[in-house]
Amino acid sequence: SDLAAQLHELQSYLERFIDLHRTLAATHRVTITAASFPVCVQSGEYHNRVHVFSPQGTIGTQDKLHMTRFESERWGIAAATDTAIFESSLGRFAVAICYDAEFPTQAHRQVAHGANVLLVPSCTDTLAGYHRVRIGAQARALENQCYVVHATTVGNAPWSEAIDVNIGAAGVFGPPDRGFPDNGVIALGTLNAPGWVYADLDLEKVDNVRRDGQVLNLRDQEHETRIAGGPVQHIVL
Repeated sequence: SDLAAQLHELQSYLERFIDLHRTLAATHRVTITAASFPVCVQSGEYHNRVHVFSPQGTIGTQDKLHMTRFESERWGIAAATDTAIFESSLGRFAVAICYDAEFPTQAHRQVAHGANVLLVPSCTDTLAGYHRVRIGAQARALENQCYVVHATTVGNAPWSEAIDVNIGAAGVFGPPDRGFPDNGVIALGTLNAPGWVYADLDLEKVDNVRRDGQVLNLRDQEHETRIAGGPVQHIVL
């Protein structure tokens, strides 16, 4: 129940955590984006880190870039700054950890560097928190005309002060445009029910909608950048 002590003690499990997922990826010949893990970095700070494991044994990481109030004020997790793009046989993808999915700039940067899929692992303890991340995930799919895969923790873990309550439902989202569902929801799990959610992702559909969608959100974000830097008129009525 001591959050600071928990972070320290978790480091003794990190090597076993990595070895387990490396073995699973190689044994089953799959790419695994594991749950995030608080890792002590060289500065002595703790970062919330996702490890990505390839079937060939390669490991990549993405640290969380935006801290929630709980992470910064109570848990002692620090924000990172580096961004990764993962090159794989499945194509290029990127990771936005939970709260990160609620911010458009980083996702747009990841897509600008070639990501067609954004993976969003999340842990939220309220229904509102789940919907914030899910709405963020769907907004990122809309803005960047890409797939977003949202995986949530569910159930209760009363032994852990950090993840004692978990509310959510996994989902796979795309832009609501040609070749995709009208509401952008490709697959959606049952709220608070553990299980698997599957979907086939056709990356050619992403290319098609970016080139000839009913709207061209990704292209038009260049204009959005110009608008953001332009003047604002204050009109008194």
